[in-house]
Amino acid sequence: MNYGFIGFGNLAKAVYQGLKKVNNIQFAYFTRSKKEVSIPFFDCIEELVSFADVIWITVKPQDIKGILEKLQPLNLEGKLIVSPVAGKSIAFIENYLGKEVPIVRIMPNLAMAYQKSVTAFATNQPLNPATDAIFEILTRLGKAVKLNEKGFDLFTSVFGSGPAFILAFIQIFKDKMKEFELPGNVLDELLLELTQGTTLYFAENQSSYSIEELIRNITSKGGTTQAGLDHFHRHKIGKHFEGVLDAAKNRSEEMSKN
Repeated sequence: MNYGFIGFGNLAKAVYQGLKKVNNIQFAYFTRSKKEVSIPFFDCIEELVSFADVIWITVKPQDIKGILEKLQPLNLEGKLIVSPVAGKSIAFIENYLGKEVPIVRIMPNLAMAYQKSVTAFATNQPLNPATDAIFEILTRLGKAVKLNEKGFDLFTSVFGSGPAFILAFIQIFKDKMKEFELPGNVLDELLLELTQGTTLYFAENQSSYSIEELIRNITSKGGTTQAGLDHFHRHKIGKHFEGVLDAAKNRSEEMSKN
């Protein structure tokens, strides 16, 4: 199969990094200017479409309309479209390309590069073996789930934007730890060990215990963890963080309407 990227930003790079060792996939890309990557570059979208069996539209939401207008007059017979563009539905793409073209909408995150993404999948042709093959490919890049499109806005806020939100939380830890007067790279290493250890603890125990039970296992009555969690609950910090997810979800909904 030939995979052609329209746009080659961070997400396209992550897909490429995650899949470059998979047998029988050839890659190329089309952008306004050539990038420092070792795959073929096309400076003409018609050439990219001619090359590709699977066309990945990896552009920013504000740019997808112009790309679809360029694709509209081209022969897309035998082609499959994959779009990870936030807030742009399958119906939006069909408006330009028609319902005959198989379209896959996904919502991944940059952990695709390490085959650790959590990716939502929806398609206008669920019985088409070609779209099912894309779902199978996505399972090689982490966890993939078939999801009704109405759930994409919330999924985007949790799993698409989630890595940035988690890192923002880690940044709070780092800012507090500056009191130690340790070099920034040392703080990063300590926090990485903390997050990796916590993830491992969760992974090893999640089949037997809920998250609430795992938190209780760490917490000693009247101890330091209990004091911090009491503050967490008293000030409803969890509710405030839900507001972060709601803001991202609402923005995704706005982008869909626009």
